[in-house]
Amino acid sequence: MVTVREYFGNITNAVRTTYKGMKITLKYWVKEPSITVEYPDRIGGLRSEDLVSERFRGYLKVETSKCTGCLLCMRVCPIDCILIEVNRRDDRRYLDRFDIDQAKCMYCGLCVEECPSAAILFSKKYEGACYDMKELCVSHVSSPVPAARPAKKEAPE
Repeated sequence: MVTVREYFGNITNAVRTTYKGMKITLKYWVKEPSITVEYPDRIGGLRSEDLVSERFRGYLKVETSKCTGCLLCMRVCPIDCILIEVNRRDDRRYLDRFDIDQAKCMYCGLCVEECPSAAILFSKKYEGACYDMKELCVSHVSSPVPAARPAKKEAPE
């Protein structure tokens, strides 16, 4: 059976510990500077891309003016998230399609390393929230684009 003294002792203990907790909370609320950054509203005037490091692996981007249409990035991709269609017209190769499914991509970097012309690389974009998964399938070519001609390598002496 709980005595009256224990009952009021428990109430006193509850009030005392609540006071200690509120004292710590008020100290951080009033005196200490804010630690939490309210993203994306208050990041100090910076863009979100400026906050990531140089070697960050964000969304893949393609510079179609550099792409030779060699299909190496598509072949080396372990999960087939890159789809390229190249056709020949008038003795010239054209990129008809260059799609990257960012929802499938695991950002391994094999395609970036394999590209001989450095046409595919990582961007600093990381905000991929969307309502439909189809929005993550990015088409980098809207109309046929002439593929770049590969640079001729000089023969070693």
